Amino acid sequence: MYRVYVIKQRAGGSEVLPATRTQTPVFAAAAAAFGALQEQEFDAAHLLLMTLDNRQLNAYRYGSRPGERDYLAPGAILRQR
Repeated sequence: MYRVYVIKQRAGGSEVLPATRTQTPVFAAAAAAFGALQEQEFDAAHLLLMTLDNRQLNAYRYGSRPGERDYLAPGAILRQR
């Protein structure tokens, strides 16, 4: 099962933003959700994740730049497995 969601990271832990959650068995739906969330504006304390069966596939840190660890260009090919 693919899951796509945004977490807000802070000292002492992180929290999933409930309004950003998508869960689907279909990669195309997960990829569409990832792309739509990537276009939203959050600060650098927020991380967009796509997982498959609780294993991270794709991550994007809002405000990141090319070359940084959690940068993923908009429209980039996403990992499926």
